[in-house]
Amino acid sequence: RLPSYKGWRTQNTGHREENKSKNRNATIIPYDFNRVPIRHEDECGKEGEHDSDVSSDEDSDCEESSKYINASFITGYWGPKAMIATQGPLQETISDFWQMVFQRKVKVIVMLTELKEGDQELCAQYWGEGKQTYGGIEVQITDVNCCPSYTIRAFDVTNLKTKETQKVYQYQYHKWSGLDVPENPKDLVSMILNLKQKVPARPVTEDNRSTRSVPLVVHCRDGSQQTGVFCALMTLLESAEIEEVIDIFQVVKALRRTRLGVVPTFEHYQFLYDTIASTYPAQNGQIKKNSQQEDKVEFCNEVEKTDQETDLIAIDLTPSTPQENELSEVCDDSKAADSTKGTEGSTNGPTTPVLT
Repeated sequence: RLPSYKGWRTQNTGHREENKSKNRNATIIPYDFNRVPIRHEDECGKEGEHDSDVSSDEDSDCEESSKYINASFITGYWGPKAMIATQGPLQETISDFWQMVFQRKVKVIVMLTELKEGDQELCAQYWGEGKQTYGGIEVQITDVNCCPSYTIRAFDVTNLKTKETQKVYQYQYHKWSGLDVPENPKDLVSMILNLKQKVPARPVTEDNRSTRSVPLVVHCRDGSQQTGVFCALMTLLESAEIEEVIDIFQVVKALRRTRLGVVPTFEHYQFLYDTIASTYPAQNGQIKKNSQQEDKVEFCNEVEKTDQETDLIAIDLTPSTPQENELSEVCDDSKAADSTKGTEGSTNGPTTPVLT
C-alpha cells in the first residue's frame, strides 16, 4: 500500500499570508524541506561565487534571502534535485517563474496543460510574440514546431543585468487536458524521447549529485496530478534504459514524499504500469525493451521491498547523442510506434486499488 505522507513535513513558507496569493491551488503547497528558493536580483551576481545549492530548510529560516514560488525539487537519478515540479504560473508570478528557470539553468520546460478550459484559466501565458520582459528577465521566442500531440517552442532567456543568455525549450503536451490520463501513452513517451535530446549530457559520476543546474521543469495547472505522473514515467523509462530494472512502487513512493497530489489515484498508478508494459512488452514475466533489443528488464519484487530511504530512485537525463540544434529536427509522434508493437498487458500491474 502506498503511503500518502500527508502532513509529514511542514509547509510554513507557502502558508504565510504574504505568499498565499502566489498559490494557484490552496491545497497544493510545497514542503519547506524541498521547496525551490529564488534569489533576489541583487544576489544573482554572486552566483559564480556561491555555485552550490542551499537547502530549502535553511531558506525558510532566513526568508529575507529568497523569494517564494510554488515549486518543489523532485528526486532524480543523480540526486534529490534532478527535476522541478511547479504550478502553472499566475499572471503575478510569471517573473518569478522565469527567474527560477534562469537561476537553475533549466534547459527544458514541460507544460502539461492548456492555458484555459472554458472560462477557467489553467495557466497564465508566460511567453509572447517577439521579445517580452518579465522583471529582470527578457524572453524571446525564436522558433516554434507543431507536432500532432505537442508543440515545441525555443526561447532565448536573457538576464538584463548580467546580459547572460540561456537557450530554453518548452514542450507543451496537448492530449491531457480534462483527462485523468492521456488517451495514447505512446505520444507522451515519444515526447519524452524527443526532449531528452535537448537536455545536456551528464557523465555517470558521483560528482554530478551536487550540481546546481536543474535541467527540467515540469508543470500542469497546479503541479500535482499530471506533473507527478510525468515525473514518475520519465524516471521509470530512464531506469529501464539505464539499469534495466523497473520498480514502479518505489518510484511513486519517492515522488509522493516530495509533493502533495502526485500520482493521487489508482487510475494514475495503473497508467504507469500499462505505459511501461506497452513500451517494454512483458514476456514470460520479464520486461523486454523492444523487438530490436534483447536486453531484459524486470519488475522488482514490490511486496518484499523494505521501507528504506528512496532518495536514490532517480532519473538520468543523459541523451545518447546530445544535441543543441534548433527545432528543425524531426518531430514525429509515430517514432514510438515500433516500441509498442507486440504489446501485452502488464502482468505485474495492480489488480486492486492500492493508493491511500
